Amino acid sequence: MADTLKEWADAGKLSQAKLSSDGTALSLDGGSTLDATQVIEATAEGKTCRYSLASIYLQVLDPNQGLMTYRNACKAHGVKDIVKPLDKPTVVSYFLGADAAAQAVPEKVPSPSSTTKRQSKRNERSSSEHRDKHRSSHKRSHRESSTSSIEKKSVEKKKKKPKAPMTNEQLFSNLNVVVDKRAATEQSSQEEIHKALSAEGFDVTPELLQQHVASLDLILPLEIPVGNSASILRPATAVDRDFTRVLDLYNETIKPPTSSKHKSKQQQHKTKSASSQRSADRAHLIGKKPVIVLPKGMSSPITMANGYEFFANAKFVPRDARKKALQKTPTTFTRKVATRLGGGVMEYEIMDNPSTKLGKDASEWQRIVAVIALGASWQFADWPGQYKEPVHLFGRTYGFYIGMEGDKLPADVEGWAVRKGMLNRDKRGLDSVCYATFWNGLDEWMAIHKPEMLPQIGR
Repeated sequence: MADTLKEWADAGKLSQAKLSSDGTALSLDGGSTLDATQVIEATAEGKTCRYSLASIYLQVLDPNQGLMTYRNACKAHGVKDIVKPLDKPTVVSYFLGADAAAQAVPEKVPSPSSTTKRQSKRNERSSSEHRDKHRSSHKRSHRESSTSSIEKKSVEKKKKKPKAPMTNEQLFSNLNVVVDKRAATEQSSQEEIHKALSAEGFDVTPELLQQHVASLDLILPLEIPVGNSASILRPATAVDRDFTRVLDLYNETIKPPTSSKHKSKQQQHKTKSASSQRSADRAHLIGKKPVIVLPKGMSSPITMANGYEFFANAKFVPRDARKKALQKTPTTFTRKVATRLGGGVMEYEIMDNPSTKLGKDASEWQRIVAVIALGASWQFADWPGQYKEPVHLFGRTYGFYIGMEGDKLPADVEGWAVRKGMLNRDKRGLDSVCYATFWNGLDEWMAIHKPEMLPQIGR
């Protein structure tokens, strides 16, 4: 270690070496790394010194540096064994030569004579301070004794003149004085309030009305006098004063319900005709596969990597585990429809890129029955028409958001018409709860909005 450091010093490479911040390793660019904590020896002029490699390196890096500069450098690198001032010439002479040791700034070492002088001065100063303390303490005790005697005299005078206790008459008289002062204050404040609210100085005279007759002509027609129910219902202008509509509603209400059955039949007929018209417009959807759109974002628990396992088998498999399996994920699956909805088996299709697979054909986009929301509107940015707007999208499809328990719900989801299902992070047996929530909601939605896509058994 010492030989390597000496070779660096002879080659003038000490400035190129680097000491780690914790002072444990010393390295040179393109060279080896030395253990800076190892203790090495430096011998010069019959004297031998032992210090760590880091301490000696910081000393010989700049032999002319002052003692405080060298100590601060050691403190910065966590070096404990600092080279003593008396050992500095030996260390510098061994690594940099005798000339460098002679040129180095000598550290001032206190001589015995100067030490003795300083000690004698210190003793004289302490003795003088002791005398001053003694004098000040004597003065303080004298001052305290004089003040204590004065206080004793004042206490004796007080004891000689005790105050008489207050009688009931004096107490009530004092209370009356306080009450009278408070009453006077309240009365003055009330007078100021009445004065501020008074109409004094604002009298309306015929001359004043004649002076502002033009303004009165504009204001008076807009005023509504309030005094009874008729005046409250009176509008500000002559427009919309016809209350015949209110009379018609009243007459319809008091009429006997003779034609209620007829009206209900007419409403049922209108509902059936409207539903049949919608069914005729969507007849091309009969026999088509319903589409469930999944999010592309990797922050969603359900994507194309594990969507088939969840929607087909009610199992949540993390994406990482699915990728390790290296199996191709199916995009279609079959499922039995509940008997209350007609029964039968349906085939569903899952995708995450409807813009590519469905194209621009509006009839193909009508196949979408459910959208798994990611929680951000950019998920629908490249979708056509009103499908890119979440408000219209979730009015045409069944919206569902799937998240992990404990995660914060996205702010956009709160304003969308979507249902929510949460997955447990560890208990896989609870996956069926989220699975059932999704399918029960989708079945009910399809029975109302897209019954054409349900199995047409016995229809």
